[in-house]
Amino acid sequence: MKIVIQCSSTKDDLAGTFAVNGPRVKFIAHPELHPPIDTHVLSRPDDQIPVLSTTWREHLVAYNANGNNPDGLLEAGALYSPPAYRALRRSVGYENLYILSAGWGLIRSDFLLPDYDITFSSQAEGWKRRTKRDAFRDFAHLTSAAVGRDETVYFFGGKQYLPLYYELTRNVVARKVIYFASSRITRDDTCEYIQYGGTGTNWHYRCVSDFLAGTIAK
Repeated sequence: MKIVIQCSSTKDDLAGTFAVNGPRVKFIAHPELHPPIDTHVLSRPDDQIPVLSTTWREHLVAYNANGNNPDGLLEAGALYSPPAYRALRRSVGYENLYILSAGWGLIRSDFLLPDYDITFSSQAEGWKRRTKRDAFRDFAHLTSAAVGRDETVYFFGGKQYLPLYYELTRNVVARKVIYFASSRITRDDTCEYIQYGGTGTNWHYRCVSDFLAGTIAK
């Protein structure tokens, strides 16, 4: 069994990030729309690092491979502050938990991530909102994982994250189950759907709780 849950805008207070000659990097979707700021370097994940010939995403891969963590990045499964992420880590383990991040893609929960402020929410400010037109070289860690045909991948997240989920799991051959609350979602013929009775903001956290308690269909 594998679990995928969408990211959260609320990050842990200890979340670290990279720095450029002192100022910390603030990863957002549209630096050109952000108000002027002197305390941070504004960047997209796929922007080139100043004075270097590599992108921040490429740097992040090398940073994870290095084995050191001088910038204090957190593992993806520990980056988000809502209790649902900790509950899933305890229940299924880091090796079976993945995060669908609007900034970075589909991430293993033990992969170090910097703090960022990128979302698919249509209610968010323009500088943090990723749209369908934005080009991101998203990670797809679940595709490279050893997921068998006899396994099930469960997804917990809102309808705005579904197009990216479909794209990044296209080659995953396992049974894929999506919990949903909205009656108006885009469906994919490679997935199964289970409607969740709860609605409202962050319904997927309540769905996670019911899933772990064994009170909803699987």
